[in-house]
This record gives sequence, structure tokens and C-alpha cells, in this order.
Amino acid sequence: MNFIDSIKKTKPLLLIPALLVLNSSCKNSQTLFQENASDWEKSGNATWEFSDGALAGSITRGNSFVMTNQKYDDYVLELEFNPDAAINSGVYIHCGEKVINTDVCYEVNISDTNANPDNRTGAIVPIAAPKATIESIGKWNTMKIKVEGNHFQVWTNGILTADATDDKLSDGYIGLQALGNNQDNGVIKFRNVKITPLN
Repeated sequence: MNFIDSIKKTKPLLLIPALLVLNSSCKNSQTLFQENASDWEKSGNATWEFSDGALAGSITRGNSFVMTNQKYDDYVLELEFNPDAAINSGVYIHCGEKVINTDVCYEVNISDTNANPDNRTGAIVPIAAPKATIESIGKWNTMKIKVEGNHFQVWTNGILTADATDDKLSDGYIGLQALGNNQDNGVIKFRNVKITPLN
């Protein structure tokens, strides 16, 4: 048997581990905040409803969120979001309780017009100011959040916007926020929210 024949015979065996890894990764991924699912709940006075496969939160005054019923640690969370100019929003991670504030959660902020530049879109409040300025209003954007131990990273539209370590909070619930500005009705839309555990 020559060298080429040997490669041809062993090539299928080399593919098997790669396929197993891909299949394992797909099986470990979970889609969050699906319509009619029982693994998440709503809180606050926003109107949360599905349209064209997206979960939209609409609010004028007050604070509202949807939150998982399960706690998570060490994962990659990927999603798409579309905010209008009147909304203040965010993705809350490591929430020790089913409330959203930065005493018991970290907030990956969605707020292009935030008065504090350290809290603009792509920041992790209160542990990391954004590394880049992102313009997200009125369009679909991507966000990837990686949590591994005490290391937190955020990519917004493919750009690394936050990278920090912090030991204050461990595992916790995941929440999506709609915060009103008390003047105009604001809308935030989320879709394709997927979590992949790292362990």
C-alpha cells in the first residue's frame, strides 16, 4: 500500500472525532425565551409578546424583565437584539435573585444614549466600560457573552466591547430588560437567544 492509499483509508477515521465534537456541541446548546415555553417568566409592567419569531418588550414607565427559571454558570450566550431610540435595555447575567439590579446581577447594557459613557451598549455594568462605541438603534445586532469562572467577555456586532474579571457573583439567572424613560414608549426586540454550556 502506498502513502496515498494509506491516507485514503484512514481519512474517515479522522473525521469521526470531529463529527462527535460537533454533535456534542449542538446537543448541549439550548434556545432560551421561546414562545409558550415554561422555563422563563415575566415581571414588571412591560408588554412582552412574540411577533415574527422575536420577543418584544414595550414600555413607557417603569422597569420590566423576562428571566429564566434556571441558573447558569460557565457558558456562551448568543442573541440578536433590536432597540428603538426610546428604550433602555440590557441582558442580565449571574442574577442571584429574580430581580434585576447591579447589586445582585451583572448587566450587559443596551443603551446607545446612556448619560454615562461607561454604561453604553456593550458594557458590563458595573465592572467594565465599553472598549468600543457601538451604534445599535433601529437595527438587528448580535451579542455574544462568554462567562468562564470569574472572566466575562462581550462581543457586540463581532467587536470585543467588554473584557473583565470579577469575583462578586457566581452563577445565576439570565434576564432580558425593558426600561421606560417615562416619556415615550420604547421597544426592545430579542431573537435567537441561545446558550451553550462550557463544562
